[in-house]
Amino acid sequence: MRNTLSDWTTFGIGGAAKRIDVATSRGALVDLAGRGFVLGRGSNILASDGGYDGNIVINRYEQLSRDGSTVYAGSGTRLSALCSFAAELGLSGMEWAVGIPGTVGGAVRMNAGAFLGSVSDVIMYAEVLRDGKLMTIPKSDLGFGYRSSGLTGSDVVVGAAFALTPDSPTACFKRGEKYNVLRRNSQPRGKSAGSIFKNPIGASVGKILDEAGLKGLRRGGAVISPVHANIIVNTDNASAHDVCALIRVMRDVLTSSGVEAQEEIIYLGDF
Repeated sequence: MRNTLSDWTTFGIGGAAKRIDVATSRGALVDLAGRGFVLGRGSNILASDGGYDGNIVINRYEQLSRDGSTVYAGSGTRLSALCSFAAELGLSGMEWAVGIPGTVGGAVRMNAGAFLGSVSDVIMYAEVLRDGKLMTIPKSDLGFGYRSSGLTGSDVVVGAAFALTPDSPTACFKRGEKYNVLRRNSQPRGKSAGSIFKNPIGASVGKILDEAGLKGLRRGGAVISPVHANIIVNTDNASAHDVCALIRVMRDVLTSSGVEAQEEIIYLGDF
C-alpha cells in the first residue's frame, strides 16, 4: 500500500500518512470512515511536505444505478463516470461536470460547479455519515452556497441521488463534449488542484491575478499557470512549501485589490 500522499492527490505533493486504508465498498466506507480523514481523488488537496500524522481512508466506493430519471452514485465514483453513465442513459443535467476531476463525495461537499451548472441544481439528497449514524439529508437541508455546503468537517458523504432530465444520448454527449473542449482550452494540463481561490460575486480572481502579471510566476517546482492565473501547477517535483509561497503572493494581490481571498483548496497536515 502506498502511504505517500503525493500518490493520492492530483497535485502530486505530500509526505507520508501514518496509515492509509482503501474502502472499495459501501460497507467498508461506513466502517472505516470514523478511523481517519476520508480522501477521494485528492483533487482539491494540498498535503504537507511533512505528511499527515493520522490515518487516511481512500474512498473508492464506486456505484452507479438508475431509477427512472434519478441516478444514484456512490461517493467514491468519479464525476466523469457519473457524467458518462447519465449521458448513455439519455439523462441530462450533469454535462457541465464533464472533465472535472474528483469524486461525487467531494463534489457534493463543495457544491462543485461549472458553466452555470452545479451540484445543487440537480441533487435530490445525500447519504451522510454523521457522528457514526448514516442519514439521508434532502437538498433543502444541505445548506448549499457558492462552492460550499452546510456539511461539517466530520461529515462523510456516502452517496447521492441526482434528479436528471430525459433527453437523447446524442444530445447529452454533444453538450458534454462542448463543455469539455471549453475546459481543455481554458485550463492547464498537468498536476494541480484546480482553482486556488473562489470567485467573489461579480469578479474573476483569474482575471485580477492575470492583470497583476502573475501568470508564469515560479517558486521552486511550482508555477502559476500561463493559461489560468488562478491555478498553480506542479511542474518539477514542487513541494507544498513552493505552492504556499505562490499562494501568499496571490493572496496579497487579491487583498490589495479589495477582494476577499477565500481558498478552495483544503490543507492536510501541518503548515
